[in-house]
Amino acid sequence: MSSTSQLPKKKMKFIDRKLDNGMGRAVARRTYLRRIADENTGQERWETWREVADRVALGNTSLLGKKMSKHREEEYELMRKHISNGSLLMSGRHLQHGDETQPGRNMEVFTNCSTASSSYILFYLLMNGSGVGRPYDDDMCVVNWDNMPNVRCVMSAEHPDFEWGVDESVRDAEHKYGHGDSIHWFEVPDSREGWAQAVEMVEIMAYEKKFKNDLLILDFTKVRPKGSPIRGMQDRPSSGPKPLMNSIQKLTTIKGADMSPWKQAIFVDHYLAECVLVGGARRSARIATKVWTDPEVLDFIAIKRGGFLWSANNSVAVDDKFWKQKSNHARKVLDAIMEASYKDGTGEPGFINQHRLVQNDEGYDNYQDGEYAQSDKYQPLDRTKKMLAHVARNAGAKLYSQIPNPCGEISLNMLGGYCVIADVVPYYAQSIDAAEEAFRAATRALIRVNTFMDSLYRREVKRTNRIGVGMTGIHEFGWNVFGYSFRDLIDEKKSQDFWDTLARFKRAVVEEAEDYSKKLGVVVPHTNTTIKPSGTISKLFALTEGAHLPSMREYLRWVQYRSDDPQVKKYKQKGYPIKELKSYQGSTAVGFPTQPLICRLGMNGELVTAGEATPEEQYKWLMLLEKYWIVGVDEKGKSMEDTGNQVSYTLKYDPTKVSFKKYKEMVAKYQGLVKCCSLMPQQDATAYEYQPEQPVTISEFMKVLNEIELDEELFEDIDYEHLKCESGACPI
Repeated sequence: MSSTSQLPKKKMKFIDRKLDNGMGRAVARRTYLRRIADENTGQERWETWREVADRVALGNTSLLGKKMSKHREEEYELMRKHISNGSLLMSGRHLQHGDETQPGRNMEVFTNCSTASSSYILFYLLMNGSGVGRPYDDDMCVVNWDNMPNVRCVMSAEHPDFEWGVDESVRDAEHKYGHGDSIHWFEVPDSREGWAQAVEMVEIMAYEKKFKNDLLILDFTKVRPKGSPIRGMQDRPSSGPKPLMNSIQKLTTIKGADMSPWKQAIFVDHYLAECVLVGGARRSARIATKVWTDPEVLDFIAIKRGGFLWSANNSVAVDDKFWKQKSNHARKVLDAIMEASYKDGTGEPGFINQHRLVQNDEGYDNYQDGEYAQSDKYQPLDRTKKMLAHVARNAGAKLYSQIPNPCGEISLNMLGGYCVIADVVPYYAQSIDAAEEAFRAATRALIRVNTFMDSLYRREVKRTNRIGVGMTGIHEFGWNVFGYSFRDLIDEKKSQDFWDTLARFKRAVVEEAEDYSKKLGVVVPHTNTTIKPSGTISKLFALTEGAHLPSMREYLRWVQYRSDDPQVKKYKQKGYPIKELKSYQGSTAVGFPTQPLICRLGMNGELVTAGEATPEEQYKWLMLLEKYWIVGVDEKGKSMEDTGNQVSYTLKYDPTKVSFKKYKEMVAKYQGLVKCCSLMPQQDATAYEYQPEQPVTISEFMKVLNEIELDEELFEDIDYEHLKCESGACPI
């Protein structure tokens, strides 16, 4: 059935959805809205949500080019309508970067999820804002970093960031080292690609094993100074060359440390991820995985204990053989994981059920030429292809070649792959038909990104055409349209009409993916549905986030300011709660009363928060979402072929109610039945002076609200702590 035949019978009204008054506007200004000149006054102002919808729809549909002008115009109007209405949100990458320049940009900027099997590619993807997964299996770590050359980072004494007595100048380095056969100079270009090339030089020289006693001098003179605007990041200030120079110097300290190659790689990647975080504007989201059968997997399980290597979430890749527990090694691994994850209070390492991840190997063998990681913007060195081919051969020999991205919602080729994602909000659709239209529009929009944008993994993108159509505000949709609370929804028979509707949406995505791929002459997406954490996106409209239950009903959102910030005085005058922080000298916290949308729907005491749902109830919820949305069922209720990714879900449990013994029983019983699930203990934050979110009763909430004098000119604010997702896997 073609997409046009699925349009709603009643034309959907164009709605300019308003951002949530408090937190929604604060999140939007912090992350997605741009400053633009007002046509009437000439002064700068924030974009409206409708203007965001316009530029994002324009950017995506511009990918179609002039030859498909009629189709392009239809798609533009449809996307614009649904984004403005809030029924299609895309993902944050699209909201931030989407505009008429999209056809000329690299796809990495629009990808939420990726994987990498070498350090320089991982670093490049992190700099593009993508969350990166990497396998640290023995056979996937082919570089012995003990063989890296001796590395020196230098820059011109004229560079604005040069510090006398700290940095080595080019002039001094030339005088000291010269230009002999064993001295290798590399001038680092001023771009993401240039920074990645600097790391590539170190990595490939280590792989080749013949430069251990040579000297590699990296010259950072051309890198723009700190504070210079980055045009591709909406003119946000550059970090300058120092963070990368410092990271590379840290990276060299692993030489001679007597570590296995997988452990070397995990340290190298951590130092590079630190550098990206120091840059300030980009996130550094990573997942580190290791297969349970590796001899040193117990070292991997313990490697973060005590607070080390914090830049990645660690998970052990397991399979059905592991859960059947037929060997002493499997029991040791399971015991070690549960001991660390429960008793350290971190939930790490987690589990990845590799045997449940969708894997389609068609065309995969072609990667053994080592040419699977190159784009118009980034061409690896010819000699690097040998290293990439080596990794590809090893990956091709593995039974399971898929791992997830950091948040766990996408199944990706561990060698290297991407996924582009969108969120649909059926709660905001004016009918079930209109919701289906939004799901179909999202499917086409994501396929356009894969088809018409250049990327480093373009061969893998062409081979898999992987997309992730997700949804958020699910609990609001369940209550508003069907009258079901969470406990109704996990009663499958009682809420069958809700689950049948989700299955209908799944079938629409599958059908649209097939039809549109045929129309464009591309491969049908290997995977198509997902549910991502959707933390920041959902906050725009105060929705429950992805598949998660609301964490609290009403709460005060405390935001830290410097005590001498003039905003503090303004908030105080308007009646907002204020407290001087003793633990953070010179800091003042302002409290903003916040209430999720679901608490305003009149659920008559039927609302369930994350802390009130039992672990068993949450596992049941996750399994039902996998059955009807990720895998899907046909109109007769029979399971379809699995073309889904995963549900990103952080299951919260109270360690004061769930003993270690009960925790072990729960994990053994349920964890092997789902694709991915993070287990996190709830922490009591009342002992801390600064709590980002402080639960309050409804009467306390109303008291604070009544004391505040509303002012249209005084906006609420938000900080980094409130932008982190449930699992902490995707920091901004």
